Amino acid sequence: MKHMDAKILIVDDFSMNISLLKEILIPVGYTVDSAESGEEALDKVLTDPPDLILLDVMMPKMNGYEVCRRIRGNKSLPYIPIIYITASELQQENVIEGLDAGGDDYVRKPFDIAELLERIISCLRVKDLYDKLAKTKSELSRYVSLSTLRMVENKIRNINAEPQDRDAYVTILFSDIRGFTQIAEGMAPSDVFAKLNTNIRKQLKIVAKYQGIIEKLNGDEVMAIFDGPDMGDNALGCAIEIIQDLSKTEHNTESDIFHVGIGINTGQIYLGSLGNEFFRDYTVIGNTVNIAARLCGLADKLQVLFTENTLTSLSQEKFIFQSIGKKMLKGLSKPIEVFKATL
Repeated sequence: MKHMDAKILIVDDFSMNISLLKEILIPVGYTVDSAESGEEALDKVLTDPPDLILLDVMMPKMNGYEVCRRIRGNKSLPYIPIIYITASELQQENVIEGLDAGGDDYVRKPFDIAELLERIISCLRVKDLYDKLAKTKSELSRYVSLSTLRMVENKIRNINAEPQDRDAYVTILFSDIRGFTQIAEGMAPSDVFAKLNTNIRKQLKIVAKYQGIIEKLNGDEVMAIFDGPDMGDNALGCAIEIIQDLSKTEHNTESDIFHVGIGINTGQIYLGSLGNEFFRDYTVIGNTVNIAARLCGLADKLQVLFTENTLTSLSQEKFIFQSIGKKMLKGLSKPIEVFKATL
């Protein structure tokens, strides 16, 4: 964003002050909108967020500090620099209150035009940095797990804080394409990649719908974590919808590359950071994860298998399922009972 192309919202209950600021800002290239109350300003910010706000402090009903607090409290909004406009002498307690509310700067009436424009440019430079950081975070989230991204964010917030390794009780879902190696053998790599990407995109969208966290993407394999009181329902509902979506008629003509098997297990896992100062990954380990992976390997095409641990966490009236008996899974000392979801 070029600074002079920015959109500025002026908030002031005196139209004369708005007109004066427009006469300063419009000739130098800014797009200017205005609001004559805090309530009107909040409506405009939610509808079409500006790049910067010039906000009068002393207004009836809702003063500038309260407007600022509400904007900063709305986490769905991008970062918007807020410069307070005040006609009064700035007392230390007023400065602290305004900054504590989330404001970035002050200008005092009557305006020094050169100072006002420089303060606007300075705040817009900061916004550029925030916007670039948000874009970087968005891009990063496409390539690393959400838990790793959170580890990085926590590290940035407190440079001396190490991510806390911990135990957790969760539901793990593994999805894997059946016979992927054989399918890929007879296809051009570019075709394999395109079809695989179509498959993975559909699965990721459904996982997000059911409040799952993508932990790993490993070739044709997807690993997701579900937590909270509805984790069993969410994981099984997610798995069933993935199977239903990927088995639709329009996909069947493409190839068996859409035929996945899914394994689900619930239990204790350990979340921790693996690696050194050069490479780190925040991941989950434990027998719960291993069993979910083994069940995924046991599942046939378009089949969802889950354990008794997951069964006990379900709202059973929501799902139809049946036991397929006790199965000996690799790495376990005794067989466990396995259930199959009816689609």
